[in-house]
Amino acid sequence: MRYLLYIILCCFLSALVFGQTHPNKQQFVVKKERVIDYERIFTDEEIQQLDSIVNDIWEKGIAEIAIVTIDEHHTDKAHFDQYVFDNLTGYAQGEYGKNNGIVIAISKQLRLMRIENGYGIEKLMSDEATKKIIDEYFIPKFKDDNYFEGTWNGLNAILSHVEKEMQQYNYTDASSIFKPTLFQKIRTFVLENGTPETFRNLDSDNPSYNFTSLDVFLGPARKHAFILKDFLETDYYEMTIRNSDGKYYQFICFDEHVPEQTFLKKNMQAHRVYWLEPGDQLISQDVWPLLYQIEDEMTQHSASSNPKEFTVYRWKLKQEFHPMDRIYKNVDRNESIAFIKNDFFINGEKKGTFEINENKRLLSVKMDDGQHPSFAIFKMEDRYYYRYHFNKTERKLYLVPLDEKEGHDLISVEGCTLIFEILE
Repeated sequence: MRYLLYIILCCFLSALVFGQTHPNKQQFVVKKERVIDYERIFTDEEIQQLDSIVNDIWEKGIAEIAIVTIDEHHTDKAHFDQYVFDNLTGYAQGEYGKNNGIVIAISKQLRLMRIENGYGIEKLMSDEATKKIIDEYFIPKFKDDNYFEGTWNGLNAILSHVEKEMQQYNYTDASSIFKPTLFQKIRTFVLENGTPETFRNLDSDNPSYNFTSLDVFLGPARKHAFILKDFLETDYYEMTIRNSDGKYYQFICFDEHVPEQTFLKKNMQAHRVYWLEPGDQLISQDVWPLLYQIEDEMTQHSASSNPKEFTVYRWKLKQEFHPMDRIYKNVDRNESIAFIKNDFFINGEKKGTFEINENKRLLSVKMDDGQHPSFAIFKMEDRYYYRYHFNKTERKLYLVPLDEKEGHDLISVEGCTLIFEILE
């Protein structure tokens, strides 16, 4: 009889197989159940709403979440936590390699709940943060016997917290190819040879340089630092490369002291180069060709540029920027200044002495006979301090009044930024 049934079954299957010579292609979708309500504390409509937001969280690649309700048929109060860990974590294991699963276990009958996070979620949502969400979003509504609203509020709190934390980790360490020394080399080159350009509202007048088929922008040092404010080279710890297609690549490299924290993320370390939001791009494939071009063009430019320091030239005043009314005026438009040995000259007449700190781009001037230079009216100790910038390409010298010096209180400045051109 068994063989007869086997033969009949084979004949039936054969008829099915040979009866469909050209079967229609169908798309099979396996829908995973994400809300498992053994206690039946949710209505069908509530389950659909919860399932919708849980599914949306999964499709965004944030986390795989399962909501499971259980009662005393599954476990008791004493073993609730262990039961959740041993038996329910399989409902949401998360994406392969990310381990971003979250299981929300609820028992109305036992009056207990637990959230079990995968290892990938634990770095985004600590045990303390998880407990805070439970206490502030789930439990208050559960006490009112409103389990749907409590679960809905808690689910949205988890989503908000994890999304916010994910923004703190959306970077990769690119130092193996984009070395910090190269970052510093490019930054120095742009500051020496570039011109200010606005490409975003966050920080106007970014120091920038236009290479053959790409642009490099520096930021976000103190706003307007490039012309109207003093700056240190290390203040510019963010670099953006824009290729010929208009695509932006953003990098961070900072020292221990950072005046602004605009682009810094969690766990970033000093003296490393980080690539923000790389997505599915590769540093070797997408960024290295850009770095190679930049380094090659910098080498060519350096070989042909004049190595002289700005003190070697005589300068003629061409432009002034007035952040506020100026009181003292010793240098008029088209008048010349010169730095000879350690002396400071205006129109060939010695007016004082000067010193230079090349590392900080700091020029200190001591005027003779108690005179005031044209670009500031306050002095620290017995000198006036200015940040200088020598643009070799445009052959211009920027002198910016300094309103703060390490070891001194903040001093307000009344004066103007001066721009000189080389006097041929």
